[in-house]
Amino acid sequence: MTKKQSTVSRRAFLSNAAIIGASGTLGAGSLFASCTGGNNENKLTPLRPASEVYIPELPDKAIDGKPVKAALIGCGSRGTGAAINFLDAGDGLSIVACADIFGYRIDDCRKMMKEIKGNEVADDRCFLGFDAYKKVCELPDVDVVLIASPSGFHPEQLKYAIEQGKHAFCEKAAAVDAVGYRTFMMAVKQAQTKELCIMPGTHRHHHRGYVESYKKIQEGYIGRITSANVYHNQVGMTSARRRPEWTDMEFMFRNIFHWKWLTGDHIIDQLVHYMDIFTWFSHSKPLSALAFGSRLREVCGDIYDNFSVDFIYEGGVHVHGMTRQIDNCDNRTGVVIQGTKGSWSSMSDEFVIYDLDGNMVWKYDTEAAKEQFKQHDPYTLEHVNMVNHIRNNKVINHAETTAIASMACIMARESAYTGKMFTWDEMTQSDLNLMPSELHLGNVDLSKYTIPVPGTAYKIS
Repeated sequence: MTKKQSTVSRRAFLSNAAIIGASGTLGAGSLFASCTGGNNENKLTPLRPASEVYIPELPDKAIDGKPVKAALIGCGSRGTGAAINFLDAGDGLSIVACADIFGYRIDDCRKMMKEIKGNEVADDRCFLGFDAYKKVCELPDVDVVLIASPSGFHPEQLKYAIEQGKHAFCEKAAAVDAVGYRTFMMAVKQAQTKELCIMPGTHRHHHRGYVESYKKIQEGYIGRITSANVYHNQVGMTSARRRPEWTDMEFMFRNIFHWKWLTGDHIIDQLVHYMDIFTWFSHSKPLSALAFGSRLREVCGDIYDNFSVDFIYEGGVHVHGMTRQIDNCDNRTGVVIQGTKGSWSSMSDEFVIYDLDGNMVWKYDTEAAKEQFKQHDPYTLEHVNMVNHIRNNKVINHAETTAIASMACIMARESAYTGKMFTWDEMTQSDLNLMPSELHLGNVDLSKYTIPVPGTAYKIS
């Protein structure tokens, strides 16, 4: 069967690589309705034409169809979770191969998949080492690769999976540096050419509350977007106490969130979720970022534990990003988007729109959704959507939105580290590359992994 490629358009900043399934696009009659129906002054003005808006179909379960076999790259807690989510998405789905640098992680993952889902992976389909991802991508019976390794490896692993003709699920973030961003975007474009699906791990695109909120904002409920506040403040990250038998590199890999070359610092690992929400809702990209941050109580690695950022997006829209990982502080996660007619908030896991006088004009009805649907886990629903596209021979690929959000956080991180403002063009064209020149599980010179001090000679190239 000939694959059918989506023709959904995006704003000029999104390249032709951002191909998404058109089956969920709503027509003007269903999406762009009037508030009151009669008074022209109260009619909603859509933010963009219906042809530019993709709304995912979110059934509880993937449609039946051809068996879909997946390989898992990265068998830690998130990888194991992604594997279970994939298996939960429908019938005829299986994990047939695993790759990791640690054997115990593969063993634990295989055990959990067998106990929870009855899925068994043969011994000769389990691969160890830094090149293990290539071996699973090269298996001829693998249809889709699930990439859940540390973010620093995502660009090269996604690129190789697409080169081997595999559909891909790739966890966030898209990249941790400029070189990785460009590699990731090359893979996105190649996937378009090969008519392959890429499903990024920014799961809120498949959260029913966020999807309904997106629809309301595109309908014009808050008017033109003028500013936003983006938060990801939570408790500090735990770290594994070093054991004498661990090498330097093994110590790093057992504490991946504390080393910027592995996961990009927590501004990328965590704030990227909510920067992705703003990128998605606004259909725009950041033009510049000016940030500050510091390391107050972090006890491991070379990262900061707090950031504050002023992004300027297209159209002069200011977005304040705030993220902190420190114990015994007030937590706050979510997004507030201000428009000319009102505001939308996702705070406290509620999705609410207020007018300019503070009156609630819309709220996502969680109870009604529970009556209508059985599956509400966005981690599972993203796999449902991906499998449906694969089985229908359609292409879904909104990975560029995740890449833009990741680059926004890279810009902010480097601004905080240096004390300088960075523009989109500066950062995307820079030579910033955090990946070590050699990858092994032995000892390394840890003195190279210093904590950046703003205003000093820290370089991005």
